[in-house]
Amino acid sequence: MANFDQVAGIYDFLKRVVFGNRIDDATSCFLKEIPPNARVLIIGGGTGEILKKFKSSHEITYLELSEAMILKAKTVVSTASVDFIQGDVLKWIPKHDFDYIMTPFVLDCFTATGLDLLLDRLKKSLKKEGKWIQTDFYPKNRMQKLLIKIMYVFFKLTANLNIDELVDFDSHFEKHQFNLKRKALFYHSMIESKIYHQID
Repeated sequence: MANFDQVAGIYDFLKRVVFGNRIDDATSCFLKEIPPNARVLIIGGGTGEILKKFKSSHEITYLELSEAMILKAKTVVSTASVDFIQGDVLKWIPKHDFDYIMTPFVLDCFTATGLDLLLDRLKKSLKKEGKWIQTDFYPKNRMQKLLIKIMYVFFKLTANLNIDELVDFDSHFEKHQFNLKRKALFYHSMIESKIYHQID
């Protein structure tokens, strides 16, 4: 199982060296659409930078596998109510349903089989009118695909991440009865943030 504890201390530095602020921009670009008093589940939020941008009325469940990432996230000043949970999303049992689910740069850590399991489990915890905000890498050309391969090699060595290539996220969301509502592109269109809603 992957363990990002060793890279938690340098993660924010690395992402800014390679991508500038584009990862943070993409992760937060649709937050303005989340209404007051919404209940939000964030899977794999890392060091918690995104927590700075939530409103005080938001109720956040922050699920992260890495203990070191959780510890860093807890130091982030946020006006929102945040429940920090360290655990594996494929084993975790939600206590209630959510208005929004966010998966910022975490689905790239799953195989096709694992992603199917995740979508099947979490869909049951998303309210009927709820939305899923998915943000990740969608490489378009040879150089972007090479960068992804380099990143996978790095995280295999430092975090024991045994993934070799990105899953086709779009086809998996479609398979699990989600429709794309809107998307935004960042970093030469290599990064995409998307809002999905469930098909009735």
